[in-house]
Amino acid sequence: MAKAGLFFANCDGHFEQRERHFIDAFLEGILEVGEISDSLKEDVRDTLNHSYTIEGIIADTEHLIEGFNEDERKAILFTISQFILKVVASDSKEESAERENFIKWKEAFGI
Repeated sequence: MAKAGLFFANCDGHFEQRERHFIDAFLEGILEVGEISDSLKEDVRDTLNHSYTIEGIIADTEHLIEGFNEDERKAILFTISQFILKVVASDSKEESAERENFIKWKEAFGI
């Protein structure tokens, strides 16, 4: 989900400060939940150092929902889609690249 947020925050070519704050707060929230290994913490922090493609985000999402039943997949996809919408809205501007990539992501999962 962190990768999806980072992709959508930056897919318009502008990683706005408000988008970065939103993503950083999300990542900090993940790190505050229970016991998390140091290697997982580093993996989460490392997501900020990479750029992603919509194809990669779709593939990661497909991998994430593997093994879940239909209801669980729907719940996971809903949660991710809501997160993406919040990231996109966090800079108060909806760019065409954000909209087009979100449509591609939703179409890949039939939503």
